[in-house]
Amino acid sequence: MCTIRAHAESPTLAGRWTATPLRSDWNIGDWGKPCGPTPSDRAAAGGTVTITSAGSELHFNFTGRDYTTAECWEQFPGLARVSHASAPRSWQNACKTKPADPRQATLNTTISATDNAIHFDETGQYQFVIAGQNCTASVRRSRNLSLVQREGEPMPVPVPLPLPEAPPAVEAVASAAPSATAAAKVCAAPGPAEQLEVRPAQKLMRPGESFEFKVRVLDAVGCALALSPAWKVLSENAAVELTAPGRVHVPESAGEATILLQATLAGHAARVTLEIASLARYDALLAQRGLNAEGESNDAAVARIATTAIGGGSVVAADDAQRRRVLFVGVVGGSALLLGLLGFVLVQLSRRRPPEPETRVPKVRLAPATTPSTLTPLAKICPTCREEYPADAAFCPNDGNRLVPALGAGEPPGPSGGVCPICGQGFDPGVLTCPRHGEELLPAAMHGATRTTESPVTKKICPTCAKQYAGDSQFCGDCGALLVPVN
Repeated sequence: MCTIRAHAESPTLAGRWTATPLRSDWNIGDWGKPCGPTPSDRAAAGGTVTITSAGSELHFNFTGRDYTTAECWEQFPGLARVSHASAPRSWQNACKTKPADPRQATLNTTISATDNAIHFDETGQYQFVIAGQNCTASVRRSRNLSLVQREGEPMPVPVPLPLPEAPPAVEAVASAAPSATAAAKVCAAPGPAEQLEVRPAQKLMRPGESFEFKVRVLDAVGCALALSPAWKVLSENAAVELTAPGRVHVPESAGEATILLQATLAGHAARVTLEIASLARYDALLAQRGLNAEGESNDAAVARIATTAIGGGSVVAADDAQRRRVLFVGVVGGSALLLGLLGFVLVQLSRRRPPEPETRVPKVRLAPATTPSTLTPLAKICPTCREEYPADAAFCPNDGNRLVPALGAGEPPGPSGGVCPICGQGFDPGVLTCPRHGEELLPAAMHGATRTTESPVTKKICPTCAKQYAGDSQFCGDCGALLVPVN
């Protein structure tokens, strides 16, 4: 009865609204000449919008375009709506082309509203085959609407802004300094971005709830920058919706799951974990995870943007629980290091063994093929598994760690890093636990032995840059994103 009465008392969304321009962000994959002109941003203008309600649906009267919550925004030829769902303050539509159509397109439109704001979000995937050319692209369209005057209500009277207060005395500023250190400084001329912070690093939610992560972009001295990272859901088939940058919504029908989200800025990513718990298990998981009353951890996911350290794009999340595992992980890591050094010594001894008499041919030792000037060693190496790659590679396709310059000839290769047994992400030597899952890292050789050598997936694709790989690859070699199977 309380839910029905709350819905009945909700104010109408009909009235006059103001809309921001429709933003379109394209990601182009394979696109040759047969595909035609490359898709580009075609932002629809914003302005005043009149909204009327018809039953559970809304009708938008944009400038030069009428639109309802029961359809997708994109009007691609051959598209048809395949599903529609509505709630008192949210609408979802899915549109697809027919299976036999050579121009395959899939759209997912989400509209969410509060009493005074409406957010529109639509994602599209396009995959064409024209004259033997594979054409792939994806797009995300978004815009926000703000209430100007609700139907049946008078025009709101503007409230004058208060006059600025006098600056506090020096003593007052000094006494308030310790409590203000947690907030980012507002500087007149901030420097380049140095750090991306996303709080909390772990969030526990129930079905039907919404939450917005807090994001800060800071320069080298802690000044805040007005930059916003791009967000995406990394987990496949995740029962969560990104209704706005950093804002997530868990549908009522969602089951228990652990979902990985990523915020990316300037090519560097900070990843946070969202765990969905049922109403019956929420309180128990809240205490088990060590979260506060709001279901949030006290740490932040941090990405160093301007650092040159190895693995600078990796997420660094402070986790107090790892202190309790240091002794155990230290023993495991020390054993792996000793095994690596033993293997290096054996390799060096085998290289120093004198060749058999019949192979001591001076011409072979002096042949141009073995002179240092004609050797072409690979220029990059993975700090986790120690595999070598060409100079133009950026990330390891096996564990996703950022590649580093290879050592010179005759120098020891150094110790291997560890791999998370849950997400498969590789980390540099010295990192003991996965910052996202809190699990002890396995030595790269041990994790590689547990991977299956045969995969039912014959081809995978990067969801970020659309580059395709063989089925046994795990991460994109260009951007480090987790690969997904090609449909």
